[in-house]
Amino acid sequence: MGITAHVEEEQRELARDVHRLAHLGVRLIDSAEGGTKVTSGVESPLVSEVEDEKVLDPILLELRAKCS
Repeated sequence: MGITAHVEEEQRELARDVHRLAHLGVRLIDSAEGGTKVTSGVESPLVSEVEDEKVLDPILLELRAKCS
């Protein structure tokens, strides 16, 4: 676990929890909508972002509609 000496006392428990999640391979990423997204640490944030955006890609939506 990381050192939390630089963190204010009331935030240390949260910092420890975040360190534990990181140790388990969990990543927390800020989303464009202002929330937080949880992803696997094995997967890069870029891959996750591309997968999210392909759902909204108009060309892919058109191809899916033709295949359905």
